[in-house]
Amino acid sequence: MRYERLSDLELVELCNTADAASAKRAFEVLYTRHKTFVLRVALAVVHDHALALDALQETFTTLLVQFPPPGEGLKLTARLTSYLYPIARNAAISQLRKAQRTRPDDATEPDELAFLAPDSSDDIDILITELSRERREVITLRYVLDLPIADIADALDLPVGTVKSRLNAAVTQLRNSPKAKHFFEK
Repeated sequence: MRYERLSDLELVELCNTADAASAKRAFEVLYTRHKTFVLRVALAVVHDHALALDALQETFTTLLVQFPPPGEGLKLTARLTSYLYPIARNAAISQLRKAQRTRPDDATEPDELAFLAPDSSDDIDILITELSRERREVITLRYVLDLPIADIADALDLPVGTVKSRLNAAVTQLRNSPKAKHFFEK
């Protein structure tokens, strides 16, 4: 069987119902297929490769435990990326908190660290930090992680209209920022 040709839904079903060897191979394909996405989500939150790798491991460990004995397990009702996004984001935040506990002199909260930007004044990431957390999140999901609006709605457990509204407000805020004029020039 060519596991790479199977859909995520078929792979999840194999993880739920197949013998141990087939379930293992199906999970490996899911991991290979989605590890870059999860790593990008984690990096968007932590901006540290080591912490992002820890979040990657935590995310797929969480997914793995969703596949208990055959006949039970994960019931995929949306895209797997919609399911993985909140797990990866929460794992990354957890890694930030763990890292902060080891550096007690750092008083910055994890949410403040979530979208720290590079020092370059020419970087759009700096402008994104001026957005509210909700707007930063939809901008990142749509334009950095390239998720469709319906998937963003699923991942954030929001109505599609709310996602569209936040996205529109974020883009409008960025366009109206004097610091962003050169990003939107024609």
